[in-house]
Amino acid sequence: MKLDSIKNKNYSNISTLISAIIFFIIGSIIFSNPNSTVKFISYVLGGSFSIVGLFKIISYYLGKKKEKGVSIKDLSIGIIAFICGLVLIIFSNAIEVLTRVIMGAWILFNGINLLTSSLKVIKSQDNSPKVLLVLAIVMIIGGLYMILRNNLVFQMIGLFIMIYALIEIIGYIYFVGKN
Repeated sequence: MKLDSIKNKNYSNISTLISAIIFFIIGSIIFSNPNSTVKFISYVLGGSFSIVGLFKIISYYLGKKKEKGVSIKDLSIGIIAFICGLVLIIFSNAIEVLTRVIMGAWILFNGINLLTSSLKVIKSQDNSPKVLLVLAIVMIIGGLYMILRNNLVFQMIGLFIMIYALIEIIGYIYFVGKN
């Protein structure tokens, strides 16, 4: 397979490079200041949900006054969207905590399951590899660390976005340089 046959249309225009640079900047902002980023996103999403909810509620009542065929579904969606928006705004600090506790608990739970499985394998076989036991302990420690360490999840997301952007930038430079 020739390298020319792998040409990707994404690397042929400048917008790929610009979007990769923007992704790198966003990733570095998330990595360096995850708490403020989560709050900002919570405020924007919460405000958007609240505005959409208010619009649905108002349009329901205006439609009801004009005796148009309005659905109670519009009112329900409006109320739910408005409440979700308020929750996102009011509890913006709790979103980071909730995310890391859920992800950390999931890793911890899988680590404990792997630990019990590896202990059963070790008991049944005399010369069984202890790799599963080591992995289980690392997962348990990692899960606990994720639960206890602030902003770790969002810092990792920022880091992955930065790595992705760097790969895109290198790919762009490589493919443009080859052509």
